[in-house]
Amino acid sequence: MEQVASQIGIKGIREGLLISVPDRGSLADLVALLTVELAQKRAFLQGSQVALQVGYRKLDKEQVRQLQAVFEQNQLELWAILAEDPSAREAARELSLATRLSGSQTDLNGNFLSQVAEPETAVANDMPAQGGLILKETLRSGRSIYHEGHVVVIGDVNPGAEIVASGDVIVWGRLRGLVHAGALGDETAVICALELTPTQLRIADQIAISPDEKRGRAIPEQAAIRSGQIVAEMWQR
Repeated sequence: MEQVASQIGIKGIREGLLISVPDRGSLADLVALLTVELAQKRAFLQGSQVALQVGYRKLDKEQVRQLQAVFEQNQLELWAILAEDPSAREAARELSLATRLSGSQTDLNGNFLSQVAEPETAVANDMPAQGGLILKETLRSGRSIYHEGHVVVIGDVNPGAEIVASGDVIVWGRLRGLVHAGALGDETAVICALELTPTQLRIADQIAISPDEKRGRAIPEQAAIRSGQIVAEMWQR
């Protein structure tokens, strides 16, 4: 079972989380694996929307309901089933779930377009569970990013925006929102920004809030845990 569990991948996408599961084994085994995985990472994942990638696994309507229940028990919303099997997609649609991601190379029924099917599958299978996520945009108020791995933002993180990552968070711009690095307990994680004036910073289980006083010229800074508390220091790029 451990070998199958290692094949459960979780990564951040624009719509929330993409969770990939193996398409072999019984549904009971899959439910058991998901239950353990989600319970272990509940603090990191809770409140997210989830697209579940099941490959060629066959699912009927009742089985999709069982998977929905697992996510609901962990305060997650299953909004999409990404499947190669037509019957699984039909079961998902009957429960008003999406069967494709916006902007994906599929038709409206979730079928991969022939000219890009092989590259798309290869990318999905080769993607490491704890890889990096690079965003070339400004995160505006109300935007939340959850990712199991490192996150790099080329742009600003505005007040009201939130990033939660199990690894480091690098902001090539102004960080003025909330950032939680090392969310699964990694006390060696760091948060770096060209301008570090966050609403709140968290690393592992430590929390820090920016002082109210205004500072002079902004300098690149790195936040890290030193002697049991979060401190900001010059970021040596």
